[in-house]
Amino acid sequence: MLKNVIFFDGGGSGIRAKSQSENGKSITKNFAGFTPGELPLVDYLANLIIDFACEVGGTIDRAVLAVATLPADDKQYGDIAKSVLAKSQVSELWICSDSVSACAAAVEKDGVVIAAGTGITALAVGKNRSMIHSLAGDGFLIGDEASAYWIGKMALNSALRARDGRGGNQELLDVTCKYFGSEPYQLPHTVHQLDRPVHAIAEFAKKVNELSVSGNTAATEILNSAAEEIVLIATTAKRECGGDSSFQVALIGGVLAAENLVTKFVGDKLKVHGLTIHTSGKNSLDGAGTLANLKDPGIFAPLIRTFTK
Repeated sequence: MLKNVIFFDGGGSGIRAKSQSENGKSITKNFAGFTPGELPLVDYLANLIIDFACEVGGTIDRAVLAVATLPADDKQYGDIAKSVLAKSQVSELWICSDSVSACAAAVEKDGVVIAAGTGITALAVGKNRSMIHSLAGDGFLIGDEASAYWIGKMALNSALRARDGRGGNQELLDVTCKYFGSEPYQLPHTVHQLDRPVHAIAEFAKKVNELSVSGNTAATEILNSAAEEIVLIATTAKRECGGDSSFQVALIGGVLAAENLVTKFVGDKLKVHGLTIHTSGKNSLDGAGTLANLKDPGIFAPLIRTFTK
């Protein structure tokens, strides 16, 4: 049994860290998030683990890093591990996508967890937990449909269409310009030159939800489209995993918070397919903790890189 572990979970909006020790003490800490291209990935992730391990102190039996942005090749994975194992008292390091930690937290049987924050990711287990299947995500450049970034981007697009007469929604343009502090024709330049444009656009998704609640049809259409994407992920996962009516559909992340309209739309649309939203009461950081305490990766083995001293 492992005595001392640390684990991390997060992405663009932030990375959370937590420790567990045999004496019952625990430390929780929040770190800044990032999106691809903002920071040197290897150095950032390695230093994150090293710094927290040093703060916790003592020998760390296992560190689990579950994040949205992963290394692009074996060398980068190896460089992170080499640095962490050499500069800290971490004995074993596991690196995986935040979809794995989300799944470990939210799906007890066969099912899919869909985690939507700045980006989006989904992981399904099926056939009596004998198979896994990854879906969607793929990053803001080529995917991440229904993520906060995608919702914010679609709203900005509608605003800019209204600006030049290609349709769009005038109220959305007015609200967008006020939100970003820009004149209409300077809006794209203002957004592109923000320090963290992807994060800022994702944050704007909250305003889109507010507009929809107040009755703005363009905002509602965007949120409805996001819900359609979420339901497509869920029904695809069920099909690929050979699921039945008991197939669990768990929703995690800020976009899919219980109070948000997207979540209500998803719930209504799932009923058409004989599915309901499954609630586990756990978050992705809890899932990273579950992974940290496993005897071995088990079903998640194909998705977890493991390194030891």
